[in-house]
Amino acid sequence: MQEHPNEPRNYDVVLGGKTPPPTSGAVLGGLAGVKHRLISEEAEQRIGALMEALSYGEAGFDVLIRALDDPVPQVRDTACLLLQSRIAKITVLKKGVGIWNKWRASTIRLEGINVDLSSVNLSEFDLSGFNLSNANLIGANLSGANLSGANLSGANLSEANLTDADLTNANLTAACLWKAELYGAKLRQGTVLQQTTMPDGKVI
Repeated sequence: MQEHPNEPRNYDVVLGGKTPPPTSGAVLGGLAGVKHRLISEEAEQRIGALMEALSYGEAGFDVLIRALDDPVPQVRDTACLLLQSRIAKITVLKKGVGIWNKWRASTIRLEGINVDLSSVNLSEFDLSGFNLSNANLIGANLSGANLSGANLSGANLSEANLTDADLTNANLTAACLWKAELYGAKLRQGTVLQQTTMPDGKVI
C-alpha cells in the first residue's frame, strides 16, 4: 500500500487543461487524482482510474465499489472484475447485503468469477439475505452467523463451522454440508434442504 497516496506520480492528472502547466501549477495526484478522473465524461478515463485504484488498498476498494453504479456497463464490469481478490470480497461483504448482492449479480452475469471464501472467519456476521450461491465456503467459520434467508444454493460448506448459525429460510438446495458442524444451528420450517449433502454423506 502507498505510504503517501496523495502525492503525485507519473501520469497523474494535471489541472489546467491541455497546455503545459506553469511551474506553480497544481498536479492532482494520488487517490485524489483517481477520484478526479472518475468524474470524467470519458468512460476510458474512468476505467483507467479504476485500474489505478487497486494501488490504494481498502480506500481503492471503496472507489471500485462506488463504480458498480456507473452508468456505462464497461465501467461497471471493470469494477466488478477488479473486486475479485480475497481481501476485496471480504471488504464488499462488510459493506452489507445491498452492495454484495449488486456485485454478486454482476459476477453471475459475467461468469467465470470464483467466489472463494474458504476458511474465512465470519463468526457472528449478519449475512441475512446475502447471495452466496455456488460460493466456496469450505472450512469457513460461520458460527453464530445470521444466514436467515441467505441463498446458499450450490455452495460448498464442507467442514464449515455452522454452530448456532441461523439458517432459517436459507436456500441450501444442492449445497454440500459434508463434515459441517451444525450443532445448535437453527433449521426451522421453511429452510430449503432439497438435494443437500449432509455431514453423514446422505443426500436429502
